[in-house]
Amino acid sequence: MKKKGIKALIPVKAFNNAKLRLSEVLSPQQRARFSYLMLEDILQTLSTSSDIENVTIISSDITVKVLAEKYDADLMLTSVDGGYSEDVTQALSELKMNGDDRVVIFPSDVPQLSHEDLSELNNSNSKELILCPGTSDGGTNAFLFTVPLPIPLSFGVDSLRRFVGSAMQHNVPVNVKRIAGLERDIDQPSDLEWFRRHSNGGQAWAFIQEMEISNC
Repeated sequence: MKKKGIKALIPVKAFNNAKLRLSEVLSPQQRARFSYLMLEDILQTLSTSSDIENVTIISSDITVKVLAEKYDADLMLTSVDGGYSEDVTQALSELKMNGDDRVVIFPSDVPQLSHEDLSELNNSNSKELILCPGTSDGGTNAFLFTVPLPIPLSFGVDSLRRFVGSAMQHNVPVNVKRIAGLERDIDQPSDLEWFRRHSNGGQAWAFIQEMEISNC
């Protein structure tokens, strides 16, 4: 029997306010375009993976509607950017899901995500909360669970430690799983330079390659 696919949730910050920590090397217009292309690269990967059942984008930015339609993703529009954790928690309360549905929460800035990474996630133990850490700030670049949501969401810097602690408090089995394409998100100028040198060649990578960025 074919393994059931995962439902993916992707919270997306408004592009005109995205990637502020890249302000010293990218203009507001460049940051918005780069963020848009990273999202498109991820949607391209997700939409062509047999391990993903469907994708829901959560955002206050109406321009993501074009990408949602192009890649056959659902779109939940919020009135404002309430924050990563708050927006996803609200979305989960509104989405209709079955008790055996597995849900993964991805950021929109992990441009090296691959089909192999998604297969590894889908083949993981469905009875465990799966956390995939980022390498730079102790953050969490994938949060995979079987509904209902087992612990409160608290993304951001040092979120991995918080999630593991919360899982232990709630007696939730947890597995910290390092997956190559989920280890690096693009927040700092140093991440941008790393991305320029180590990429899968998506649209976001091509955009950065075309630019002159001397300070990263």
